[in-house]
Amino acid sequence: EEMALRDSLTGLFNARYLQMRLQEELAAAKRHRIPVSLVLFDIDHFKRVNDTYGHPAGDEVIRVTAQILRESVRATDLTGRYGGEEFGVVLIDTPSQGAEILAERLRGKIEALTVHFDGQEIRFTISLGIAQVSDRTENHTHWIECADQALYQAKNGGRNRSEVYAG
Repeated sequence: EEMALRDSLTGLFNARYLQMRLQEELAAAKRHRIPVSLVLFDIDHFKRVNDTYGHPAGDEVIRVTAQILRESVRATDLTGRYGGEEFGVVLIDTPSQGAEILAERLRGKIEALTVHFDGQEIRFTISLGIAQVSDRTENHTHWIECADQALYQAKNGGRNRSEVYAG
């Protein structure tokens, strides 16, 4: 049962489980009026990593990113691999300002990191989008769209940065 909830490469929760939990956390946030934020991020120019160093190296970059993510969050936070090189973090009892602090700390750790794989040194960055549940958050899909819009802004703003959804 646990294996069905986890991504085999990273050990993080998979996208299906993450979406189910997003529904639950959104409902709880609205019911109890507590701040909950979603951070979506992905690895910048990941295709270039695969094309330059090979897919096994790309897998190692994803594994290392997941490990840094696990080390950077609280036990109460929910982490998952959303798909490909994209990850999600649900930060319980955390407003967007707190989520931005985590996002920047995570971004800095990744930027300072060098992944050693098969005699090669691989450096990479991430871009992050943040969305806090609000009265205007219609459902979990809308919440994801808000975080995704912020992620798109971060990428359009030059990558290797985080953005908070302002809608």
